[in-house]
Amino acid sequence: MRASLGDISEIQVGYQSREGIRAQSDGSHFLLQARDFNNLHQVDWSNLTRFTPTGSTTKSEIQQGDVLFLAKGQENFACPVTRSVNHVLAANSFYILRPNKATILPDYLAWWLNQTPAQEYIQLNRSGSSLPFLSVSALSHLEIPVPDFEMQSKIGELELLRKKEADLLGLYLSKKSTLLKTVCLNAIIE
Repeated sequence: MRASLGDISEIQVGYQSREGIRAQSDGSHFLLQARDFNNLHQVDWSNLTRFTPTGSTTKSEIQQGDVLFLAKGQENFACPVTRSVNHVLAANSFYILRPNKATILPDYLAWWLNQTPAQEYIQLNRSGSSLPFLSVSALSHLEIPVPDFEMQSKIGELELLRKKEADLLGLYLSKKSTLLKTVCLNAIIE
């Protein structure tokens, strides 16, 4: 089965501030921005900007099971929200996707949005030159293949394992580099 994203997911725009965001150590909310993601499109939850928003925040608060889609900028990607979060708003460069869980799993949806066919569609349908963006309308028309839940679940699990492997490989390479530098420095000092 295939379905357009707008038919299987609610799409919300991230938090839009009329004035700039000012960090406050005692702020009521946290703001998730593109800079809070690593190169594997995983969130570093420990460094979110704390602030007090103005106006309504209901539609831009993220929750477990959402999929965040970075709609503005040179690189567009999706990330599932796999943990419980409170008072976290997605910045306006994101769309918050709330998948219909009776049809599609968040991990699978995020995986598909990061795949070549979806990325090609996104590239072809973006607007703007200096800061390209994908409109809600264009994103809502993106066709998604929707296999059965068992297959969606397996694909989501494989993606999670791939990211864990990449994390471990990065850690290994960092430790190896440190070890080699230390051995080389010790060799010339002695």
